[in-house]
Amino acid sequence: MIQRRQSVYLLLVFVLTVLLFTGPLAFITLEDGGIFFRHSGAFDMQGEKLNLSSWPVTVMLGLSAVLSFLTIFSYMKRERQMRLTIFLMIFNLGLIGLSYYYVSYIMHHFDGLQFMFQWRIVIPPIMLILLFLAFKRIQKDELMVKAADRIR
Repeated sequence: MIQRRQSVYLLLVFVLTVLLFTGPLAFITLEDGGIFFRHSGAFDMQGEKLNLSSWPVTVMLGLSAVLSFLTIFSYMKRERQMRLTIFLMIFNLGLIGLSYYYVSYIMHHFDGLQFMFQWRIVIPPIMLILLFLAFKRIQKDELMVKAADRIR
């Protein structure tokens, strides 16, 4: 049921999550170059992968994409849709924290001079806002259905 506003919000969350897979989240400046932090690990300027595995970020992004897509099709069960939306909000907060942790880890272990988040780092907060808007719309639908049931 894509014509509902909350379905559009959830579809945008899905698209933004897939967009996070496409490029770096941060760039860490070193004395002799720099390191790009992506969902799949840390890479130097030549594109070679460094000895840092960030599979939790990849798993969280993948689960976030799958759950946001499945939440769209839970429109008949609004209670479950609300729970999944709250879970996705908490999940995105964890994703923001985990990204910050990995950037701090790279700064400390690779003697980084400074770090600069790339434009993709604003996507998780935007996703949080969209999930909050979707939750409010689902809640409004649930209240309308309960009010209609009460009238009958």
